Amino acid sequence: MTENWEDNFAALLTWLDPDPEKAGRKYEEIRHSLIKIFEWRGAYDAEELAAETISRVLNKVPKIVKNYEGDPALYFYAVAKRFGFEVLRRQQARVEGDLEKLAAPGTDERNDREPEYECLDQCLAQLPAADRELILSYYQQDQPNISFRKELARIHHLEPNALRVKVHRIRAALQSCVNKRLGKPK
Repeated sequence: MTENWEDNFAALLTWLDPDPEKAGRKYEEIRHSLIKIFEWRGAYDAEELAAETISRVLNKVPKIVKNYEGDPALYFYAVAKRFGFEVLRRQQARVEGDLEKLAAPGTDERNDREPEYECLDQCLAQLPAADRELILSYYQQDQPNISFRKELARIHHLEPNALRVKVHRIRAALQSCVNKRLGKPK
């Protein structure tokens, strides 16, 4: 496997430029551009995603070098675009799975709730989906768990303090909405 990788890498560098020095510079430019692309898209692990993109191109080099016309960098960017969509789909599936775990109780159970909970459900329904998912995830554990909240911040591409501020603002908006529905003063 190592020999195949080395052969593919040598073929990749030759594909980028026949001059080894220019090929190395071009490789680094492409790698840096891929990192920037993933950072712009809000990826937490942009360097890892860039490395995976390069690895995917490396695996295709023997097949594409012969017939590919144009700037090789464009091929890398196209692979990065498709890979970015794949990563996004995986993240969305993970979030949807988490939301299913927090699924709302049945209607029979809701009828027994206090009016505050009914109002809270209505106010939650008015939130944007991302904010609703964030606030529910944040408070899903009975005891605050620092590592869980750090992971939650990472998933939402936020610093831990920014996560706390965002959750505070969402909670304040929910409290205001519930009070308004119940006719309580702010």
